[in-house]
Amino acid sequence: MKQLIIARKDLQMSPGKLAAQVSHASMAFLTNNLRANYNKEFECKIAPSYQFFPDGTIGPRYYLRNDLTTWAAEAFKRREEQFYFRPTDSDNLYGPLELCEPIYHYQAFVKFDKETWENWICGSFTKIICEAKNKYQLEKVINIATNLDLKENIDYFLIKDNCLTELKPEEIDKEGQGRTLTCIGFRPLPNDIVHQLSKKYQLYK
Repeated sequence: MKQLIIARKDLQMSPGKLAAQVSHASMAFLTNNLRANYNKEFECKIAPSYQFFPDGTIGPRYYLRNDLTTWAAEAFKRREEQFYFRPTDSDNLYGPLELCEPIYHYQAFVKFDKETWENWICGSFTKIICEAKNKYQLEKVINIATNLDLKENIDYFLIKDNCLTELKPEEIDKEGQGRTLTCIGFRPLPNDIVHQLSKKYQLYK
């Protein structure tokens, strides 16, 4: 298996800029997978600040611990739906508590098919970097990919620079940000598929 990346030559990107864009293209299939499969894990305790009473009203939640009841009332006054706390001593989970800011981390799960895992992830990460003379030639590979039943944001990724340094924007996105298409990165693919995609492109020089 190989990973194919095609970068535009007409932009005359500096070596550093080119390296950054190609790196984005190489990582895209991984980062897209990570963003689609993650959990947000809280390392602190979370408690609701309110409760519904039998008469239909809403008020501060009562807890068996006075400190939690006090913090719930304070959070309720601030119109916050919950508050965060943790033990002052991590070895004594039922001892004194303290308020804290939300403390959390992300846990991501990545799935790979058998061929990608065994032949690329556990292999030599083989990559091929080819060049496109201009944007039009770069976009032509999209048609080739479509004919091979490859899907955008699954099998290949369009890398667009935010134009904050050396490149000038060629388009404006929905958020009003100027963008320029710099390269296309494919996920690791079988050698015969990579050959069909890259046979009209020469290696980047």
